Amino acid sequence: MIAKRHFVHVYATIRVKVAVDALNHQDAMVSADHILFDDGFAVRLVPHAAAVLDAEYAAEVTGYIVDEANDPDFLRTRNYDPDHQPESTPS
Repeated sequence: MIAKRHFVHVYATIRVKVAVDALNHQDAMVSADHILFDDGFAVRLVPHAAAVLDAEYAAEVTGYIVDEANDPDFLRTRNYDPDHQPESTPS
């Protein structure tokens, strides 16, 4: 059997940390979305390996983590789903 060339599209999630000034977590996520998506994706993905032919944003947000400045112990850090809703915490 002869091996055939395959093109595999790997939908890998990337984390993009965006600095914004906002009144609350929801406003912070909306501001970050505007920065990232309003004029096309604001991060350049550059293929590095010879076999990687292309890399682009997959147009999917899987969630958010919002950290607040001056909170070194992350006590006010919260997780949100793709719709900016707080993720439920296990009971």
